[in-house]
Amino acid sequence: MKDGLIHHAVDGISIDFDPIGGRIEAMVIEPSDGTPALRPLHKAPWVDAGEDLPDSIDLVERSLAGDFFCAPFGKQPGTPIHGWTANGTWLPAGTENGADGSLTASYRLQEHVAGASVTKDLTLRPGHPFLYQCHRFRGGQGHLPVGHHAMIRVPGGARLSFSPKRFCVTPNNAPESDPERGRSVLSYPQRINTLAQIKTAGGKTVDAAGYPFDSGHEDTLVMAEADGDIGWSAALAKKDGFLFFAVKDARRLPETTLWMSNGGRSYAPWLSRHTYVLGIEETATGCHASRHFESTGALSSEGLATGLVLKEGAETEFRYGFGAVPAPAGWTEIADIRVRRSELMMTDTGGDSLTLPFDGTHFGL
Repeated sequence: MKDGLIHHAVDGISIDFDPIGGRIEAMVIEPSDGTPALRPLHKAPWVDAGEDLPDSIDLVERSLAGDFFCAPFGKQPGTPIHGWTANGTWLPAGTENGADGSLTASYRLQEHVAGASVTKDLTLRPGHPFLYQCHRFRGGQGHLPVGHHAMIRVPGGARLSFSPKRFCVTPNNAPESDPERGRSVLSYPQRINTLAQIKTAGGKTVDAAGYPFDSGHEDTLVMAEADGDIGWSAALAKKDGFLFFAVKDARRLPETTLWMSNGGRSYAPWLSRHTYVLGIEETATGCHASRHFESTGALSSEGLATGLVLKEGAETEFRYGFGAVPAPAGWTEIADIRVRRSELMMTDTGGDSLTLPFDGTHFGL
């Protein structure tokens, strides 16, 4: 294990947390049926190789792995990319062990975010193939885009599914527009109804719900949540043997941002080797309205949050989590995820369903 990682475990699931940067660097799920352990989270090849990268590259990219909270999301003036929540130091703030065998590890960010103090709770429950997360911001001033940045790697491909969305957009600018540095293939900007109608720069239509749909590219798109308090995302990676899923408070995080990183950056540290990576990022930014990863401090014309608004004496929580199960035999695409107080039920388009133990009270159910 990498020096400095903190290991948290209960029966059936464990995580490795890096307090320098606040990353969930690894997750291991031990299925109850005795099938091989699942390790769904991605880690960049330069991290695995232990390469010594220059400090000019922000820590979050030098140590790119797993999931981390971004505040602010993206590159904003005055902070490293994705903010101090993804580049700062998280100090242990206590561990609580429940009578049911559950474990909650709490951390406090040493740095402040626009004057706000930030805490992180990570909860594991025995037999739940899911990590429950809560980030709390207290005080501060101003507003900023925020979001989670979970990443998986699917060399065998994945079929993507989501809670109902209003529309999809691509930002105003492509991630890589200089052919000397990289390549993006989608058209920027565009607004479309579904992932199946995404336009490429060459005028073709691709179904971005089937990933990857191209090679040697770096692309981003944003989906705006439809009505509902709970949102979800799922990636069925049949050849790689797992089904990744995430659940969020959709009122606080009303977007799903897809970062499709498939060898489209040729400069260091990427060197065209960061392939088959998919960031399934639950966010609150103005991109769904303005095509920029920014915050206006107010709701968009769609009535959706564009970020986090900070106020002295106020507290805001972001509740989210993700997990994985073995890819169910015969399944092709997730049709629905229903969250209840004590269980989560996933349904395939073929009609089969899978019910898992789940703590719906984490999301106020």
